[in-house]
Amino acid sequence: MLCAESQAIKKLFFLAHGPNFHRRKVLAVLVGYFDDSNSHAGSKIFSLCGFLADYRWWEDFDSQWQKILDKPDWPKRPREFHAYDIAHGYGEFERWSFAERLAFFGDLTGLLAECNLLALGSLCYTDAYYNRTDEEKALLAKGNLFGPIDFVFQYLVSQAIVSTRNYGRAHTPPVEFEELAFVFDESDRSTKKQFLALFDHMRAKHPHGKMLSSITFEASHKKSPLQAADMLAYTTYQWHLKQMFPSQSDFGFPIIPGFLRLIQNVAAEGGVYTEDAMQRLMLQERINRVNKSLDPFMY
Repeated sequence: MLCAESQAIKKLFFLAHGPNFHRRKVLAVLVGYFDDSNSHAGSKIFSLCGFLADYRWWEDFDSQWQKILDKPDWPKRPREFHAYDIAHGYGEFERWSFAERLAFFGDLTGLLAECNLLALGSLCYTDAYYNRTDEEKALLAKGNLFGPIDFVFQYLVSQAIVSTRNYGRAHTPPVEFEELAFVFDESDRSTKKQFLALFDHMRAKHPHGKMLSSITFEASHKKSPLQAADMLAYTTYQWHLKQMFPSQSDFGFPIIPGFLRLIQNVAAEGGVYTEDAMQRLMLQERINRVNKSLDPFMY
């Protein structure tokens, strides 16, 4: 039996393509669940992270996630939570000891480190953008880059497109048709509006934008894949905050090596916009401008 997320995606797919589509095409449908961390004004770092997988795999993931929540080791079964609550003992974790919260966090991140999901993410040191000159910002705007959210969203979606195409190529038999659906955590109205506009822009302008089938928003505290995305986004944010601004980090949990590798891979894949990375980007943009080949999806 499919989980609720898989059932919803499957229903949307058949409404769009009809019940006989599988007889005509070999199809790959990948679904990504993503969450942002620290999109509020004044934040030093903005991160957007989550996981991508074949929609059929999410059922097994949800089953494993629920088993951890159901363990008798906890003072009570958590129902609605964010990674921030676990780390600080807020909400449902108010009466949990540090050791209990740490064990719970360790079990969840251990599952994420071992499960068959692809971790994707991007983050931007906000001053790296806001310290740019007006001339530099105008140049970036030609690539539809007007702020930190634009950088991380476009990079993340581009990476998801590449990953979906690679998945289709590796599939046996070869995939003839690919679809990529996005589910984001419910955000404030301004952030949601930006995400929707960026999604429409990429669907219209990206060379493979036609595979972008849908973008929806759900409450992360009620959906296990979004809870997972929240944990990756928040922990990625805190890890980078501790590296660059240690006095501002209050994250006291150790991070298991497997989960730390997921976080570090965000930087390894080029998805971190630091001051140095931004300066290199500006140099490349000037070269592109001279060559008249500005490509907003090169990042």
